Formats: sequence, structure tokens, C-alpha cells
Amino acid sequence: MKNLIVCALVLPMLVQAQMKFEQGSWDEAVAQSRMSGKLIFLDAYAEWCEPCKEMEEYTFTDLEVANYYNANFINVRMDMEDYPGVELAEQYSVGVFPSFLFINGNGEIVHRGCGAMDANQFLALGEDALTDSITLLTMEKRYDSGDRSADFMLDYLGLLEEACLDAEGFAEGYLSDVDLNELTAETPWEVFAAYQWDIYSREFQHLIENRKVFEDAIGQRMVNAKLYDTYLAQYQEVFESEELHDFGMRALLHSMKEVNFTGADTLKLMMNLHYAEFTESWKDYAGYAIDLVGMTELQDPEQLNELAWKFYLFVDNKNQLEIASSWAQQAVDQQPEPSMIDTYASLQYKLGNRKQAIELEKRALELAGELYEDTSHYEYQLKKFGGK
Repeated sequence: MKNLIVCALVLPMLVQAQMKFEQGSWDEAVAQSRMSGKLIFLDAYAEWCEPCKEMEEYTFTDLEVANYYNANFINVRMDMEDYPGVELAEQYSVGVFPSFLFINGNGEIVHRGCGAMDANQFLALGEDALTDSITLLTMEKRYDSGDRSADFMLDYLGLLEEACLDAEGFAEGYLSDVDLNELTAETPWEVFAAYQWDIYSREFQHLIENRKVFEDAIGQRMVNAKLYDTYLAQYQEVFESEELHDFGMRALLHSMKEVNFTGADTLKLMMNLHYAEFTESWKDYAGYAIDLVGMTELQDPEQLNELAWKFYLFVDNKNQLEIASSWAQQAVDQQPEPSMIDTYASLQYKLGNRKQAIELEKRALELAGELYEDTSHYEYQLKKFGGK
């Protein structure tokens, strides 16, 4: 009897801890919103989307989330790659899954969010949707009415980012209407500094051509940071590109030739190192790597190990191999993992220190076994070194 009583108490709680999603049509949900004054919460998902499934399994079943959303919203779930979701996805510019839309009875998006969220984040999103002063719709109206204060613009752009909307595109549109001579004013500068990363944009080219004007108005440190961050962002974009990788890297290096700023030499070395690797110019790669480690006093064991392994594979100069071996030893001292020890062993073998290489590789193999890692690579290397 006692177990039955416990079940009777627990089962209602389990039932309660579910967001209630309406089963009617979209038009019915809109009509219900119009009559009740409640916002529609639309969970815009796709069947293949893993974060969508995580939301359904974990966040939507949270007791506090379920109670809050059931009490305050008309909840609707819709596959945006099936009818009528496809039409709504186009109407409301849904290109990221999951997207969370809060829509009023007039069919207007009041607020939105995106991406997998835990219960606390999802509750905060719902609370924001019910706080008129900070919703995306309110921000849009403030912008349309002419508000261009720096704090407002950054808040608005931040909301666009959080909603997976094109904040950079929006910032670009705003900046295109700004006279270049006004770019040092507070709002244009704040937007430019935070959201414009194209080195070929008219704003960035104006900064380069009128650097002294900007330094006098903004400060040398801020201008230097903008130059460094923009070139770094462009480098990362080229690094991740495949089709324009070669051309993009050469163009970027060329554009930096005449531009000096704190950190420029390090950034150029990073770019040259990457370009040498991409073009398999290993002699150049070795020189750039040695200069980069020396200039930055690189300490990160994983980065040192990665550089050292490339030397083992592609570099034959003994002096350079000895430098790489010192990196590998440093990496092992900081982080004695099998892969780190293997790199150090491999470099010792290439330098002709066969006995030490075998001892190190045995250590790597033994440790890999203790950690239940795949040992085939270490066994292969040990055999290659002449060990048993």
C-alpha cells in the first residue's frame, strides 16, 4: 500500500513536468493568441537536429520550465522542413535549428532565441520575451524611431547575435550610412570595433589611411587592438576556407606588408607558418616555427607537440631537429601523455639516438596500455626503431 501511495504522488509530478504543446493548426494557435493575449512559443526544429532532441529530452521536461511555459505561453512545436513549417521558416527567417520564436496574435515576432539551452537559460529567454523593454520587437522599434545611442546599438546587436540573426550584416548596413569622417564618433566606432571584420571594407581602409586621426580621437591602444583583431579574424576566416585558401592567405599577407601594429610580427609569422604548411614548403615551415616559438616564448604543450611532430615528419636539418626535440621534451615534462612521449621518441630516433628512442617509445606504449588507448601506432614506431 505504501508503494502505491508513493506512486500516486510521483506520477502527477511526472505528468506535470512536460511542456504542453498544442495539437491544432497554426491559424488556430494565432487565433488563440489573439483572444487570450498570450504569446505563442514556437519550437522551430528539424528531425535531424541533435540539439533539438536534447531540448525535447532534457529542457522541455524540466519541472520549472514546464510550469512556466505552460502558464505563460501557447506552446507549439513544428518541423520547419515539413508543411506548414517550411512556409513559416521562410516567413520568420528561420535558418538555424533549434530556433525559439515568441509570436503575438498579429503574427509578429516579439522575441527569439536559438541553440540548445539548459533549463535556466531557457527560463531566462521566456522571461525576456515577457519583458517588453528588452524584447527584439521593442529594440527594432527603437531603432526605427532613430535611437542610435552606443549602449542601445550594442544591446540590439547582441540580441541579434543571441537569436542567430545576422548581426554583422545589420552592423554593416548601419555603417554604410555613416559618413566616414564621423567614424570616430562614439556609436559608429563602437559598432565598427565590435562587428566589422572585413579588411577590405571602406571603414577599415579609412582607418588605415587616417590612423593618426583615429588614434587622436580613440586612443592608440584601441586602434591597435582593432587592427590586430581584424587581421586575426580575417586570418581565421581564410584558415577555415577551402576554395579560397591559397589566394586568400597570399592576399592577406600582402595587405599586411605596410601595416604595423603591436602583435603584427607574431601574426604574420603565424600566417606564414600556416601558408608554408599548406604549400608543403617544409624548409620555410621550420624557419617560421622556430622564429614563432622564440618570439612568443610558446609554452603550451599541445602546440609544441604539434610543431615538433611536423619536424619529425618533414624536416631533415639536424640543428632544427634538435630544437624541435627540446620542444617535445618540454611538452613531455608538462604533460607526459603517450602521444607527447611518442613525438619525443620519434625525434630522438631521427637524430640517431636509437637507444633513447626505444626507451621512450616503450614508455609511451606502456602508458597507452594503462590508459586503454589504441597502442598500434606505438607498437609500429617501436618496431621501426628496432625495439621489441
